This record gives sequence, C-alpha cells and structure tokens, in this order.
Amino acid sequence: MNPVDPFERQLREVFRRVEPPPGLEQRILRRVRPRQPRRLPPWLAVAASLVLVVGGSLGVMRWQERQHRQREAERVRQQLALTLEITSRTLARADQRLRSIGVERIRLQEVSSWQEY
Repeated sequence: MNPVDPFERQLREVFRRVEPPPGLEQRILRRVRPRQPRRLPPWLAVAASLVLVVGGSLGVMRWQERQHRQREAERVRQQLALTLEITSRTLARADQRLRSIGVERIRLQEVSSWQEY
C-alpha cells in the first residue's frame, strides 16, 4: 500500500461534492441584492434649502454691515484728521499773532468743572 493513498482518500472525502440545501440560492440573492436607497422626506430637502438660504443671507448681511462700518470708520478718521489739521493751523496763527504783540507766555489755570462758569 502506498503511503499517499490514505492522504488522497482523505482529500477526496473532504472535497467531495455536496448538494446545497433547497432555497439556499434565493436566501443568498436576497442578502446580496442591492438595497433601495432610503428616500428622505421632501420636507427635509426644503428645510435644508431654507437653512442654506437664510444662513447665506445672514452671512451676506453681516459682511455688508462690516463693510459699512469700515467705510464709516474711515470717514470719521478723515474728519478727525481734518479737524486736527485745522486746529493746528488755527493755534499756530494765534501763537504767531500773540508773539507779534509781545506775548511770550500765557498763564493757564486748571478748571475742575465747567459748571463754575
């Protein structure tokens, strides 16, 4: 007897054809069949669209408000710069006039409250 014969016999026994149980093919196909995608309710799409529109609108409004504030701040800065320049020129002219009449120094007195006058 050949020593490979028992091994070959075991392999043949293990790999012998076995008939599948009835209905196995249908059960496998049911599990493998692609499932229908879940459909979302139509109101959910409408709600999501509304959220996007409202959120986008609020974002645009906020951006416009920021732009408006920046323009307003720039306008105020320019007005302040002009005011300081006019004040500086006026004070320089007043100083020049005072010096022309011989006033070198003006005595300043601190006032604690405007209500005293």
